[in-house]
Amino acid sequence: MTSGYYLISKIEIPYYKYKGDALRIINQTARTVDEIIIGKKNSPDLIKKITTFKNSDGNIIERVFDYSDSPYRNKIYKRLDNVIRNNEYVISTIVKEYTLPRILKQPYKKLVEEGYGRTYLWNPIKFYTNHLSENIETGERILTKVLRTNLLKPNKEIHTFIEFPHMKKGKPKHGLKKNLKFSVNTKDEYKINTKNTKESNVNFPQNDSFLGLRALDIEDSKTAFAQRFISERRLKNKRIIINTQYLPDDSEEGRIRGLFAPEDGSINFIKNYVYKFKSDVCEVARHETEHGWHFYLHARNTKGGVTTWEKKIYQIFGDLPEILKEEAQKCTDAIRSYVSVAENKELYQNNYIEKLADKEGKKAKTKYINEREEIQKEFPHIPKELL
Repeated sequence: MTSGYYLISKIEIPYYKYKGDALRIINQTARTVDEIIIGKKNSPDLIKKITTFKNSDGNIIERVFDYSDSPYRNKIYKRLDNVIRNNEYVISTIVKEYTLPRILKQPYKKLVEEGYGRTYLWNPIKFYTNHLSENIETGERILTKVLRTNLLKPNKEIHTFIEFPHMKKGKPKHGLKKNLKFSVNTKDEYKINTKNTKESNVNFPQNDSFLGLRALDIEDSKTAFAQRFISERRLKNKRIIINTQYLPDDSEEGRIRGLFAPEDGSINFIKNYVYKFKSDVCEVARHETEHGWHFYLHARNTKGGVTTWEKKIYQIFGDLPEILKEEAQKCTDAIRSYVSVAENKELYQNNYIEKLADKEGKKAKTKYINEREEIQKEFPHIPKELL
């Protein structure tokens, strides 16, 4: 142990026996808890407590660092398993690190009780994913790391891709360290500052318009994709909001991945739907953005429609120009005859606005997959599902 420090206590217990007060971010129930408390000689007020929560598989889901002389620091973990090729298996571990000033502990707990997001008030410090792949035939292991840093400066967020030299039996086998680093403006559709890039033993992707989104995990990509498509569809000033935690009613549960709600002009991702492919998030975001365009036309075509958002759209933007009236009427007719997939799947799929949104979603997904090839070639041990 570090000089001057001493062990106060150490426990490894089932979660239901845990009576501690670790300040957690996620509300996922753990199976076991490990906690170590350390004190410092000659400084009785200085206490360091590290609490680790694990799931039923023994994998860490959250680690809480509670040092009496420092802000709270939490790391959230999520593990994903993939097969890249028939002989290569990869474990991807997503880690998100946050800090919270100690003075904000009680305000944070109160906001959580009131239903606010569980990372509200926390400062994001570093998000990264470790992709550890192993060739099951040769035993060769490769670690590829994808990082997002400088998160408190969204106009200069740093994205880094690193592939470390390959290992076998704990020793370097072959390959040079690869490194690709660039800054991203997350406030401007994740555009890259091409004057601030660094490459080592890799070629910088030249034809990937989605490069600024490649380092994002599936969950964070939802908002990013939607923001991009809102801008591209010229809906940026149309009061459209994004909700990644939408809870559908029973008739929708399990049937849809997302929806556009004209009641408040929101693009919604179903909270409990588990995406396995990032390209599917791209498709859904583009699909629902197209519906945003349909309802925008409908609102202006009907002089305010029936919802609060539609009325506000007409109040702000007024009547449509002649060139858009025919298309707007088609959207209005489709909206008025619309049935959900739960009511009639065939009618739903053949609805005019559904056919248009489906076409645009598939086109965006194909573009995303095709443009992925450059970076996938440079970092072949990152699962394509997550890239």
